[in-house]
Amino acid sequence: MNRKILIVDDEEALVDILVEIFARAGWESTGASDGKKALVLIDSFKPNVVISDINMPNLDGLAMLETIQKKCLDTPVILLSGHRDTEKMKRAWAASVFDYIDKPFNEEALLQLANNAFEYGEEYVRSARKRYLRIKRAA
Repeated sequence: MNRKILIVDDEEALVDILVEIFARAGWESTGASDGKKALVLIDSFKPNVVISDINMPNLDGLAMLETIQKKCLDTPVILLSGHRDTEKMKRAWAASVFDYIDKPFNEEALLQLANNAFEYGEEYVRSARKRYLRIKRAA
């Protein structure tokens, strides 16, 4: 199976760098500058993994993650942030984020995280969604 990754960040230079890093690692990779553009690309590009910044204009990474979850897509999402925000992290975990990594990040660690998301992400997202729905029904 071909590994496909979508990089989403409003810092276009970072998107270009990450697209290149993942391409060199054997991934088919593309980028978007905000969550709205990413949602369109998800439908056409069909990535196995999405890496997204949280804070972006138009549609931020958290709202994009929640939209992916509402669409019942099993695509694992890794969120990046330069500013740790506890409330946003709680919302991200509730929306079945695969993982959350701070900027600046280690290139090798990010590649390993993406590989883990490729291997285990869809199963994790399905399981997390079931847990979330059980908790929501019980509340």
